[in-house]
Amino acid sequence: MPDAPAVATEDVLASGREEESLFARDDNDVLVRREKETRERFQDIVTVVLDGYSVDVPRAVPKTDALGNPLRDTDGGLVPRTTTIYDAALQLVEQGVWTEDDLKARIPVLCHQRHVAPVAVCRMCSVQISSMKRGKLTPGRKLVPACQHRVETNMVVTTRAGVDGYNPETKDQADMKSVERFSADVNGSVKLLAEFLMADHAHPDLGSAKRYDNELGAVFVTLGVDRVRKRLERAPELPSRNTAAAREPANPFDPLLAPSPKPRHLSLPLAPDGHEQERAGGSGAHQAWEDWNAKVHDGYPYSSRTVVVDHDKCILCDRCVRACSEVKPFKVIGHTGKGYGTRISFDLDAIMGQSNCVQCGECMTSCPTGALSLRRRVQPRAWADSPTQIPVNPNTPFPADSGFLTADEIQQVWLRYVSPTRGPRVVFPFQSVPYAYLKWNEGAVRKWEIAPGQKKVLCEEGQYGSTAFMLQGSGTFEIYSRIEGTSQARPGFFARLFGGGTPKGDAGYGPLVRVATGDELVLGEMTCLTHRPRTASVIAVAEPANPGLTLASDAHGRYTATLDPRTPGPVVVYEVTRNMLDMMLRSASARDDLQEMYTFRAIQACVTGGDLCKPLNAEQRERATMLLLTEGAEFRRVEAGDGIVAEGDPASDFYMVRLGTVRVFTTIGGREQVVRLLSAGDHFGEGALLSDRPGMRSASVAALDPVELVRVPGAVFRKLCDTFPVLRESLGAAARPAVAGVKHATTPGVLSEYVRQGLYQGQRLLVLDLTSCTRCDECTRACADSHDGNARLLREGLRFGDFLVATSCRSCHKPYCMEGCPVDAIHRRGQHLEVVIEDHCIGCGLCERNCPYGSIHMVAREQPNPAAASHPTGNPMVTAARRAVNCDLCKGEEPFCVQACPHVAAHRMTGPDLLDEVLERLGRPVA
Repeated sequence: MPDAPAVATEDVLASGREEESLFARDDNDVLVRREKETRERFQDIVTVVLDGYSVDVPRAVPKTDALGNPLRDTDGGLVPRTTTIYDAALQLVEQGVWTEDDLKARIPVLCHQRHVAPVAVCRMCSVQISSMKRGKLTPGRKLVPACQHRVETNMVVTTRAGVDGYNPETKDQADMKSVERFSADVNGSVKLLAEFLMADHAHPDLGSAKRYDNELGAVFVTLGVDRVRKRLERAPELPSRNTAAAREPANPFDPLLAPSPKPRHLSLPLAPDGHEQERAGGSGAHQAWEDWNAKVHDGYPYSSRTVVVDHDKCILCDRCVRACSEVKPFKVIGHTGKGYGTRISFDLDAIMGQSNCVQCGECMTSCPTGALSLRRRVQPRAWADSPTQIPVNPNTPFPADSGFLTADEIQQVWLRYVSPTRGPRVVFPFQSVPYAYLKWNEGAVRKWEIAPGQKKVLCEEGQYGSTAFMLQGSGTFEIYSRIEGTSQARPGFFARLFGGGTPKGDAGYGPLVRVATGDELVLGEMTCLTHRPRTASVIAVAEPANPGLTLASDAHGRYTATLDPRTPGPVVVYEVTRNMLDMMLRSASARDDLQEMYTFRAIQACVTGGDLCKPLNAEQRERATMLLLTEGAEFRRVEAGDGIVAEGDPASDFYMVRLGTVRVFTTIGGREQVVRLLSAGDHFGEGALLSDRPGMRSASVAALDPVELVRVPGAVFRKLCDTFPVLRESLGAAARPAVAGVKHATTPGVLSEYVRQGLYQGQRLLVLDLTSCTRCDECTRACADSHDGNARLLREGLRFGDFLVATSCRSCHKPYCMEGCPVDAIHRRGQHLEVVIEDHCIGCGLCERNCPYGSIHMVAREQPNPAAASHPTGNPMVTAARRAVNCDLCKGEEPFCVQACPHVAAHRMTGPDLLDEVLERLGRPVA
C-alpha cells in the first residue's frame, strides 16, 4: 500500500511572498496547480542535464531542518519536498564533477540558503530550461529560478556558463549556437539585476574591520559588474532609509519622504542604547568602543545592542524573515511600506532594540549584504581567561598569540580524518559557517599545541563541560575510565583498530580503556550534545617523533593531508564550544563526517554499555558490535512525542535506547496507561521476536523527549542471539522494574501522572510535603535574600501525592533550556548538577521559552541604562539589557530554601525517589 501523502512542500503562510505559492506556470504562462509531494517520489528518478552534464535525481527528497536532520510527520514517515534544479546542481558538486566555486559561478544565489524554504525573490539564480517535444529540443519562453523550479524528466538546463562551461565530452552532440544564445539571455538578465542592486544598495561599509561576508559584492565580481550605467544611478535627492521622519508625511506614497523608525510619526527623544564596558585593552580601546557605539546610534537609529541595522543595504531578499520564522520560532521580522519605501521591520515597525527581538543573531548571520551586521563580540567564557583577552568591539584587533582563533583563522581550520567507509579525507568544519557568526563568537575556538614529548589533559571523567575537541590528525589520545575500564589479558578488537595496546595501570584517572588516534575527527562531543557528564578522561600525547602534517591540493581544488615522519611536529587540538559544534552541522560535508563518527560510536556504546550485552565479556562485545555494524543495525533519532512502535503491529525489529526516555503504554477504553519507562541502556521489542512464531506488539512505545535508538532488524537480532546463546537466556531471566531505581510496585494511574508531570526528568526536584508545610513562605524569602532579591522559585505547581512540586529548576536529565543558545551562555560546570547562566548571556530568552517547567525567568540587569533614565520618556527597564536567572542549587551546598524551612517540609530529591515515597505512602494502612 503506498504511503499517504505528506504535508505540502511549501508553507504558504510562512513564506507570505506571493499568491502563486501553490501554483506553477506552464510554457503558455497558464497557472497550473502544483501537486503535493509524496514519499513515493523518493524512488521516482529523473535525468537532468545541466550544461551538458547529466545527473540522476529523485523527484522528491526528505525535508530537513536547519541542522540537516530529516523531518518526519505524525506517522513517523519522512516529509518529502520537491527536488529543484539547484538540488541537481548540488548533486554534481557532491559527485566531484563541479566544485563549489563552479556552482557559484554558474548559478549565483543571494536570497537562497540550503536550510530554509526557497522564495526566489532575487532571481540571480535564473537559468534557461528546455525540454524534448516531438523529438526536438524546445526552449522555455522565460527564465526560471533554479532554487525553486522543480526538476522534470529529460529537462535540459543552460546556465550563464555558456559554451566555455559546457561539458567537453558532449559538445559534439549539442547545438552550441543555442547554448550560446541561451547563456547570453541568462547573463543579460542577471547582470541587469546586479546593476540595479549596485545602484541602490552598494554603500560603503561601517567600521574598519571585516564583520560579515559581502555576498552581494561577491556576486558583482562573479558577474563582472563593476559600474552602473548612467541612467540607472540612484537619484542623489533620495533620502537614506535610515533617516527618521520628524513630521507626518503629506503624501505617504511619496518615495522622497524618509521612513520613520517608529510606528507613529512623532518626534521622540531616543535614549542611547545600553552597552557593556570594554574590558580588554587600555584606555584607547575603551574610547574606540565608545566612539563606535556613538556612530551606530547617530547614523543607524534602527539598531539594537547586538545588530547594526542599515536599511540602505537591504535588498529585501527575505533571508532574515525566514531565519526568524523558520530557523528560529520568534517571527519578529516582517515588511512595511510600499514600492521604493518598502523595508524590513521589527514587530509593528519598531526600532529593533525596542521590539520583541531576542538578539539571537540568526538574522545577522543570514544577511548577504551587511544590512544586518555585527555590533559587538559576544565574548564567550568557556575558559577562565576569556573576559580579559577578547575585546567586545568588533573593530578592535583580536589579541595575537592568545590561543583563541579569529574568524578568518577559524574558517581555515582543517582536519585529517580517516573515514571507516570512505578512507582518508580533509575536513574544513567551519568553512561554511557564516563569517558574521564566527566574528560574533570569536573566542569560541581555542587552539592547543602539544609539543613533541609532552602531554596535556583535555578533560576529566565525571565533569560537565560545554566544549568538544577537534583533532587535526596526528598524535594519540589515551582514554581512561573508572566505569568502563576492565582488565584484559589481550587487547580487544577496537583497541587494535585504533592503535591501542595492552591496557596500562591506573594513571590517576582509572584504567586505560583504549588509545585513540588523531584521525578520529572529534572527541568529547557527547557531553556537548547530551549535556551529561563526561564518561572518560582524555590525555593528549605527543610522542618525541610525532610526525608533522602537510596539507596539499590538486588542480581540482581537492585537499589531501599527509603525515611526514621526517619532520616532527606538535599535536594540534581545537577546543570548540557547543554552539560552534551546532553551527558545524549546517555544513553538509562536516555534518556527514560528524554523523558517521557519531553513529559508529552510538552503536558501539549501546553494545558495550547497555543492559543487553552485560553477560558478554569484552571480546564478545566487540564481536557483537561488528556483527551489528556489518549486518544492518540502524541509528535513528526520534523527536519528543513521536511513536516508535504501535500496539497490535507485527513485531519486526529490536531496539536499544542510546539516549532519552521512552514510555511503554497500552490503550484501554480509549485511555493510555503507562506500564514502564525505559531510558539509556534499556531495550525493548525482544519478546515477540524470540517466540517460535513472531507475534504482534503487546504495547506501544513513544518518545518522551528527543531519543536516540539503535534499530536491529529481527533477523539480525535472532542471529545475534544464536551467536551468543547467553543473551537469549538473560533476556527471559528476570523481570525489569517499571521505573529504574523504584523499589515499590507501581500502578498505571500513578505512573501515568508521574509521566504527565515530567517528574522522570528531575534529578533535584524541589518538593514541599503538604502534610507539614504551613505556607509560611520562608523558602521563597530565603531564596530571594541570597540571590539579589530575585527569587529562583515559586511556591506553586502541580501536586503529586502529598507533595507540591514547586516551580524551580529540576536539574533535568535532558536540559531543554540548553538547546540552541546562540552564544553558549548556559551549561553545567564541574561535577555539579546546577545549570549555570554566564554573564555574557545576551538576554534572548530562548532558554526561558525552552524550559517546559517555567523555571527560568528574565530580569533586568542590576544597573539600568543611566542615559535612558535621564530622559522623561526613556524606560530604563526596557532599554537596559535583560538576563536569564535560574536556580543554581546554591552552588552545590544545601539549598537555602531547604535550610530555611522551619517544619522540615522542603526537600530536594530525584524523580524516582519521589515516586518511591508516594508509592510507599499509598501502601501504608490508614490509621
